[in-house]
Amino acid sequence: MTSTKIVIALGIVVGAVLLETTVFEQIQPFGYAPALGILAVIATSRYLTAEPALFVAFSGGFLEDLLGGSPLGLWASTFTIVAFVTLKIRDREIAGPLAVLAGVFGLTVLGEFTYAVLGTLFGQGIIGRPGFVWHLLVPALYNVVLAYPVFWLTRAAIRPKERTWAT
Repeated sequence: MTSTKIVIALGIVVGAVLLETTVFEQIQPFGYAPALGILAVIATSRYLTAEPALFVAFSGGFLEDLLGGSPLGLWASTFTIVAFVTLKIRDREIAGPLAVLAGVFGLTVLGEFTYAVLGTLFGQGIIGRPGFVWHLLVPALYNVVLAYPVFWLTRAAIRPKERTWAT
């Protein structure tokens, strides 16, 4: 694993977090924003080895904690858990675009639910809020729609000579 790939992956995750915390903080279609940070972590974790993927995920989550106003460590823990699960399931025998999209949906729901549980444990009361289930499902649906361009960009940046279903 070269340091160039790690820097590129970190740039993708940081860019996604910046978009999520600036643009999509103001523009929220249907009252919800996509979880671009989680999607970028999923996309970059597919192409990195374990330690760099977890480093990139934690760094992106920590940046989201700093920019988003949540207690430090909530998003960092969430992104790291999503990266870990992505690393564990990325080499399974099930492949193809539908399996990847189902994985994006499931991992986004897992990330949002993890954040909600950790936030509730730290006094944020996220689980008790009205529309809690919609906060899990709508960003996951947005991520499914945005998966193709984000995966294409990630693959083109990290492994430009590799061809996959997302090319």
